[in-house]
Parts: sequence; structure tokens; C-alpha cells
Amino acid sequence: MISTKKWVTLFCLSLLLFATACSGGTSSKPASSGETSQSDSADKIELRMTWWGSQTRHDLTTKVIKLFEEKHPNITIKPEYSGWDGYFDKLTTQVAGSNAPDIIQMDYAFLTDFARRGALLDLTPYADKELRIADHDKSMIKAGSIDDKLYAITLGVNAPGVIYDATLFQELGIEEPKESWTWDDFSATAAKIAADKGEGFYGSADISGATNMFEVFVRQSGKGLFEDGTITATNDQLKQWFEMWAKLRENRGATSAEVTASTTNALETRPISLGTAAMDFAWSNQLLTFQQVNKNQDHKLGIQVLPHGANEQRIGEYLKPGQFMSGYSKSKHPKEVAMFIDFMVNDPEATAILGSERGVPVNASIREQMQPKLSEAEQVIFQFIDTVSKHSSEISPPYPQGFAEVDTSFKSASEQIAFGQGNMPDIITQFIEGAKATLASSQ
Repeated sequence: MISTKKWVTLFCLSLLLFATACSGGTSSKPASSGETSQSDSADKIELRMTWWGSQTRHDLTTKVIKLFEEKHPNITIKPEYSGWDGYFDKLTTQVAGSNAPDIIQMDYAFLTDFARRGALLDLTPYADKELRIADHDKSMIKAGSIDDKLYAITLGVNAPGVIYDATLFQELGIEEPKESWTWDDFSATAAKIAADKGEGFYGSADISGATNMFEVFVRQSGKGLFEDGTITATNDQLKQWFEMWAKLRENRGATSAEVTASTTNALETRPISLGTAAMDFAWSNQLLTFQQVNKNQDHKLGIQVLPHGANEQRIGEYLKPGQFMSGYSKSKHPKEVAMFIDFMVNDPEATAILGSERGVPVNASIREQMQPKLSEAEQVIFQFIDTVSKHSSEISPPYPQGFAEVDTSFKSASEQIAFGQGNMPDIITQFIEGAKATLASSQ
């Protein structure tokens, strides 16, 4: 009879032999250099990245992705890019389905909304290690933070402006816009250009439905477009804005309702790019692409600050984070997300590829390195940003939750007015009431 102690010993030995057999007889021989070990396979990481923009931006960004993959062979980044139209609608759907890309190009207007929905990765734990921010402008770090958490890194600094065909101005003998020009100056210039050029040509694109440009108009009164979670724009301000553009449409100072409706946010479709208008409203970083896609390649484009208000209480112009890069809160590889964002804004080779297409680089040391190598168009952008930095007011807080719906409603209101589909005062009242209700329900 075997004792209990011996049974236990035999049982343990049997388990040990069984485990060894199941393991396939692990060899102590190290893997050769030509083999991939299980740990190496586990280190293979795939990230998805989404952004909007022009073909120029797509080309530059994919070059940076390839460079990053060369330096980090274990990481692959799958690009998912598109134009601006529908970008945030798609992203919203992906977030709702818990299937958003790991790396997300984000806009200041939507940062608060996505951050407070829990969609964005808190980058704070990675700051200064995987994500170096020591040389970044402190105001831009603040701009990318919500509720004291860092959710976005600025890719470049931008400012709103009026893009204009400098060559055409010279040909017509019209003085180029000055930093001190007003909305009345803009209207008079646009009307004169249209009259001098004749039928089929417009002074400017009609941007009466662009909420971010109307925001500058409102800021000139001393208030932000949104305060305390609601819209501050008054009936009178909206009336002044829409009436100004209605008069411009009458004298071809601005594109007709039909032309405006057929124009998209793709810069290739803008009237100034097609050679049918002399001015457009855009962001400073877009000057490069406007120049590249312009039908008249021998024409030089310029950029000037947005016109000032007649009784301006403060300068409406401001510096803005060009675009942000954020991470998805449910990404399985947050550290690698932070590493790639760092690469985009801090690596000398990567920033040299991107240039100022997304804005003047936020990293001070990178800006200094780039100065001697700037193209003529990039020098214009840097000079413009320098002007705005000296003559501007502080950026307003990020737009409140619900802004996307308000933005859509504003564009719809402008289209109704342009096509004469209703009474202007009624359309304005409906817009304000609808915007306030939307924002209230989104808090």
C-alpha cells in the first residue's frame, strides 16, 4: 500500500510530465536571426489614422507616415483621409460604434464636444516623455486642454484671413488690401472688381454661411459668438451680416446663390481657384494649396486680415490652432499614438515634409530651423502670422457641445436668404431660437 505522501509526489510528477508534453518539448536553442519570435509578433502594432484636407495634405501626411514606419518597423499606420465635408459626421458615427481610428485630426470647434463625450484620449500621462511639449507655445497647450486634461496637440498656428489674387489687383490698378481695411472697404473693392472684370466674374466668394467667419464679425463687438454655453449673436448683428452679403450678391461683389451652392470646401472648387473671383475667406495655412491649385499659375496670391468693423470694440482677428492631432480614448495602443503625434510636431525630418501646410509649426525650435528654407508662399504665411500675433485678440474658448448642429443651421439660414426662400427677419429669429434650444439640450 502506497502512502498518501507518495501518492501526492507521483501525482505532481505526472502533472509536470503532462505539461512538458503539451508544450511540444520547448528547446533551449535560441531563435535564429532570420526567425520571428512570438514576442516579436506580439510587438507588431497597427494604428488607424484619419484626417481631412486637400490632395496636397494627403500626399505630405502619407510621406510622414512612411518615414515613421521606417523608423519604427513594428508599427504600421493605415491612413483614412477625406475632404472636410462629412468628416465629423463620419467620425461621430465611428465613435458611436466604438470603431474610431486611433489617431484623429481634430478641429478646435469640435474639441470640447468630443472630449466631453469621452471619445478622446487623455494625453496628459504621455506629456514630456513620449510626447515632448517643452518647446510648444503654452497658449497652444492650453487650447488643446479641456477640464485640465490634454486632449489635443496643435499641428500649426493659423489665423483667418482674406486670400486675394494679387496679380489681378495689379492688373486692374486696384490697391491691395491693407491691414486697416474695413468691411465697407471690402465691399467697395469686391464690387469694383466685379464691375471692371464684367459678367461671369465675382469680387469674392459668398461666405455668408461660414460660422467661423461670422464669429470674427461678432467678436468685433467685444463679445464671443458663444458665452456660457449659449449663442450671443443678436438679431441686429445677423441682419447686418446677411444684408451686407445680399447687397454684394446684387452687384456681383459676391458669388450668386447658385454658384455658392455648387461650391464645396475643396479648395479646387473655390471661385478664386477657378479664376472666376478675386477673393475668398480662408485660413492662413490654406494659402499654399490655393496657390498650387489655382487655374492661373502665373498669378500670385496674397493674404490679409479680415476686415475691421466700423465701430470696432476689439480686433476680431485671432491666432488659432491650425489643426489638432488627438487620440481615440479606446485605442489599444495609446503610447504609440502619443509617439506618432510627437513625431509629427517635433521630428525635424517630419516637420520639414509637412512644412506650414497645416499652419506655422507650434514648436519654436522647429520654426527657427525652417526659416532659411521657406518658399516664397510660406514666407507670406509666416509674415501674416507675425502681423496677426501683433494685432489680434485672444482666441475664444472652444465651441460648446451642440456646435455642429448650430453650424449646419447657420449655413442653412444663409442659403434660405440667398435663394429668397423666406423672410430674412423670420429666418434669423428661427435660427437664434433653434441655436439656443440646441445648445441648451446639449449641456
